[in-house]
Order: sequence, then structure tokens, then C-alpha cells
Amino acid sequence: MPSHKRSYTYLFLAFLIIWGCENDSLDSCEIPSVGNFTKVSDMGVISANFINNIRPDFGIPEDNFTALYDVQIFSVEYTTTDNKNNIIYASGAVYLPLTSNDEPLSILSGQHGYTIRKIDVPSVTPLYGYLGLFGASIGYASVQSDYIGLGSSNVSYESVNMHQNGNAIVDLISGIKYYACENDIKLNDKVFLLGYSNGGYNSMAAHKILIDDPRDYAISASVLIAGYYNFNIDTLNVPDTLFMPAWAIHPIYIYDKYYNLELLDKVIKSPYLEKLDNLFKGDLDAITINTYLTTNTRDLFQPEFLNSFTTSNVFKEYRQKLADNSLLNTVPKSPILFIHSKEDNAVDYEQSVDMATNIQVRGGEAEIILLEKGLHSPVAYAPAVIEAINWLKKFE
Repeated sequence: MPSHKRSYTYLFLAFLIIWGCENDSLDSCEIPSVGNFTKVSDMGVISANFINNIRPDFGIPEDNFTALYDVQIFSVEYTTTDNKNNIIYASGAVYLPLTSNDEPLSILSGQHGYTIRKIDVPSVTPLYGYLGLFGASIGYASVQSDYIGLGSSNVSYESVNMHQNGNAIVDLISGIKYYACENDIKLNDKVFLLGYSNGGYNSMAAHKILIDDPRDYAISASVLIAGYYNFNIDTLNVPDTLFMPAWAIHPIYIYDKYYNLELLDKVIKSPYLEKLDNLFKGDLDAITINTYLTTNTRDLFQPEFLNSFTTSNVFKEYRQKLADNSLLNTVPKSPILFIHSKEDNAVDYEQSVDMATNIQVRGGEAEIILLEKGLHSPVAYAPAVIEAINWLKKFE
């Protein structure tokens, strides 16, 4: 007759082995040096039905995209670094599909377009992270950084800052990998980038960061929509009428303050010059700011700036700062697709053409799709987002 005591001993040993393996798994969750989530807030669930119902609002035909899963959303704060490698805090959002499928998830990092008001970000309003939301609804573990300077971040946002904007993205990806490990969310080794407009530039900045300072993951493929990358300016071509004067002035204003250039009076005319400090506090959106400005280029900008920006020593330091943050010579180590409309009224499609060409010439993998129609807006480019997601599926 078998001994019950011996059976209990075997069961106890088996329990110790299983318990030990589980704890080994937990212990293997290596805390990232930057990117660790310091705050996680549950923002609730957006249903697949709701996502499908808002497709017309984004200009997405129903037969082009169907959300499959409800999406759980978290607002997060995490650590990252500034230009001087100081630890600072940024915020963003995490979008997780509620699926019974046990297959490991790929990571999709979505990069939103230009925003000036600090609260117009995914961590506050999840729909501002629509790239991540759409991605999660078909099975990606998605993240969207607010970027340093927006959301809960207490510094100013620089739309053209390679280091800060790139770090904000790559560190959030490190953060979701650790968070997933801690919370038993299975991930595979695939990481994708999807950026629109300013998010195109920031996505390319993330590639640059990973080339210079590799992490424990690599980007599998990327799609950049209507982005800008080249700031080595030989000629300054400013249209007579500005589509969004707030977007035209804000980068100049922030650069002037951040680098103490003291050039604003040589760039902007009165009475608009005197309004800028109040307009760019971060509490107004671009459309509201536009009502205090003018769309007439020659009424807004000083003649010296328009006529001599590329040659005058007055603007030499400003030109150098822009050149320092240019990404034209960056060659991502994975396939990349550029999508741009020839009708884009904010970012010249030649930005994407030049970027794709430079990557190809330097031995990288780049494709480009040029759309015949479409102005610069999330709605106009929404079908391109769906095309982007479908293209990324090739690399799963």
C-alpha cells in the first residue's frame, strides 16, 4: 500500500517547483532604467461597437476596417530623459485589446500629430490616441506618448527636438514591456511604429535614438504619414497665406525660449509679437490661437526673416539648432513606408520623398505611397492609417 506521507511529500515538492518557476518568471521582469511606469490610472473600456460607430467621423469606409475587440485604456506616467540626460517624467496612454486569444501580442506605438494645448493628448482624451486605439481594437498592445511637454509633463513641448521626442517614445515602449511582464500580458518580440504629421518626425527620431543607443528590442517596421524630417534649409518658401499660423509660429517661439535666441522681434511683427506669451501658455488649442493671429504671411513675419533667413548671420544659431534636429540622414534598420498627399497644405510631400530616397540610397528599406488628394488633417489621412495598419501586418 503506497504511503500517503510520501505522496504528500511529492505534492509538496511539485508545489515548490511550480511556485519557484512562477517566481523565477516574475523575477525575470527586468526594471528598465528609464520608462518605468510611476503612475497607472484605469480610464475604462471603449467597446468595439463604439469604435466601429465612429468610423464615419474619421472618414473610414466601413468595409476598410472593423474593430474586433473592446479596448481597455490606461493613462500612465513614466520616466524618460531630456536633452541633458536628466531623468524627467512624461505621460501617455496604453491601449490593450480585451481578447480571449492566448496568442502573444505585438506592440504598436502610435505617434499623434501636432498639438499645442497640453490636455489635447491620449492620456487625457483617449480618442487623441486614435492610432493606438484602432491598433488595439484589432489585437495590438498599443501605446501613445503625449510627448515631453504635453499632458502631465511640466516643461514646454518642442515639436522639433530629436532627443526628447525620440526618448519619450522608446522609453514608453520599454515601459509597456515591463508592465506586461509584471501583469502576465503576453507579448511577442514585434514592435511597430505608426506616426502622423509631427508624429512622423517623432517616429523617425525614435529610430535615430535606437540607432545611437540600442534598447533590448528592435523596431520591426514603421509607417510614417505626412511627416517632416529635413531642416537643412537652403531656401525659405512660405506661402502668401498660412493654413495654420499657430503651427507656423509655435516652433519658432519655443525654440527662441528654450535656446535663449532672443530673435522673436526679428521674426514676428507687432501687434502679434506681444500676444505670443499669452497664446502659448499651453491652455489654448491651435484653432483658438489662430483667431488672434493673421493668415497673411507678410503681415505676420518680418521682411528680414522672410527674405534673409537662410543667409543672414542674425538667424545663424537658429538655423544650426534646426539642422541639429534634422533627421534626413537617418537610416532605420527595418522596413519603413511613407504615405503623403500631393495636396497636403501644411507639410510638403517632398519631405517624404526626400526621406524615402535618402534611405534607399543608403541601403535601407523604404517605400512611398503618394496620394493624389487630401489636405493635412487626421480625417483626410484616416484611410491612410488603415492602409498603414494593413501594411504592417506583413511583418507579423
